[in-house]
Amino acid sequence: MQAIELLRRILKHYSIDIALAVVFMLVAFAYVYDQPTLLSAIARKVALASAGLVYYYITRVLKVGFIDWRDPYDKVYTIALLIYIGLVFALG
Repeated sequence: MQAIELLRRILKHYSIDIALAVVFMLVAFAYVYDQPTLLSAIARKVALASAGLVYYYITRVLKVGFIDWRDPYDKVYTIALLIYIGLVFALG
C-alpha cells in the first residue's frame, strides 16, 4: 500500500515533468542519427544521477542524522549538501 501511495504522490506532483520527459525523449529518438549511442548516454546519466542521490542520502544520514524538518538549519545544510553532490556528479 505504501508503494501505491508513493506512486500517487509522484504522479500528483511530477506528472507534467514526466510527460515532458517522455515527449522530449521521443523527439530525441526520432531525430538522432545514432540511437544506441543516445540510449547509452541516457542510461549513464540516469545511473550517475541515481548514484548521486543514494550517496547524498547516505551522507546526509551519517552527517546530520534523520531530519525532523523543524530546525531551519537542517534544511539549509541538506539543500547545500544536495547541491554539492549534484554539481559533483553533473560536472564530474
